[in-house]
Amino acid sequence: MAVSRKKTTVYLDPELLHAVKVLAASTGRHDYEILEAALRQYLGAPQAEASRQALRQLLGQLGAQTSLSEEEEVLDLAYAELHAARQARRQN
Repeated sequence: MAVSRKKTTVYLDPELLHAVKVLAASTGRHDYEILEAALRQYLGAPQAEASRQALRQLLGQLGAQTSLSEEEEVLDLAYAELHAARQARRQN
């Protein structure tokens, strides 16, 4: 399954960019693959879940939350499946 990508510009610390390039070269991967993997790992980290929970709480306080409980359940299930798939892929 091909993944559609969109070109973007980001500004990185030169030392961080150098580390990305070295890791990419040493593993035979592209720079964008290293950056995507790092972002996916970061977004799936417990800190990201805490941020999502804080956002939900804020939305609830602002009265913007209507009937998101079902959507939240679907989102939580999707993230659980995503984490399980990543764990399975790491073990292989």
